[in-house]
Amino acid sequence: MKNKNTVFATFAALFAQMIFGLSFMFTGIALKNASPMTVIADRYIVAFLGLSIVMLASKTKIRIGKNIWKLVLMSLFQPLLYFIFETYGIQLTNSSFSGVMISIIPVVSMIFGIFILNERPTILQYIFALLSVTGVIIAVLSGKSEGIVTTLGVVLLIGAVFSSVAYNVSSRKISSEFSTFERTYAMTIIGMVSFLLISLVENLNNPAAIFTSFAKPTYTVAILYLGIFSSVIAFLCLNFANTHLPVAKTTIFSNITTVVSVIAGTVFLGENITNQVLVAIIMIIVGVVGVQILNVKRQ
Repeated sequence: MKNKNTVFATFAALFAQMIFGLSFMFTGIALKNASPMTVIADRYIVAFLGLSIVMLASKTKIRIGKNIWKLVLMSLFQPLLYFIFETYGIQLTNSSFSGVMISIIPVVSMIFGIFILNERPTILQYIFALLSVTGVIIAVLSGKSEGIVTTLGVVLLIGAVFSSVAYNVSSRKISSEFSTFERTYAMTIIGMVSFLLISLVENLNNPAAIFTSFAKPTYTVAILYLGIFSSVIAFLCLNFANTHLPVAKTTIFSNITTVVSVIAGTVFLGENITNQVLVAIIMIIVGVVGVQILNVKRQ
């Protein structure tokens, strides 16, 4: 059963990152019609409604115990802090720099996994992880971006990296206490309440702006994807993967988002893939496969 769960968890982590890869395209569509905080608020409203329907239909029970603070803490890291740090970090730097910064999450997660979860990757896994991260950096730098890099932007992106790492580690750590659904539901509630409040403050003079963009079909489709697929299905898969896989194996799949986003840009937006990007994609895939086929030691 353990091996079976490991296989399912591996595919779940891969599937989650493929969903995240396509989310960049849908986020771009949504941002043409609303502000970043409103887009995030709307996606979590949709996610909450979707998960609540699933919970009621399946008669899934949510346990609220004395350790509920662990769920709240995990949810503060992701989505609340991560989205705030990433969104404003990108605005204060540029897409290339932010992409490079976010790409180091798997390596930082592996390091934290050693000290907090006693999971020790092998030397070869570090090499494969660095290969994959290098591929992401090459892919990102091969694209064109504009804008300056500010000190505050760098600090915010570092905050995004550590928020993502803290989420993955905490989700893994509390996986024996809370089910995949409970962790995902907690994240959704915290995300909906937090970003709805932020969006209300942002649209204080026109609160209806939070919902008026739904009148546009393209916006509605984009938010449905972001809410149902990115915020519900992907995180259900990711929390399931965190239950059965070491952090080193779960987080390395995050580099697949770069591959999927590049392919999506080529297929749906007519963007060209350069030779450098093709080499980068190969490096990413080889690195991810290398980390997966090697075992992590649990001390």
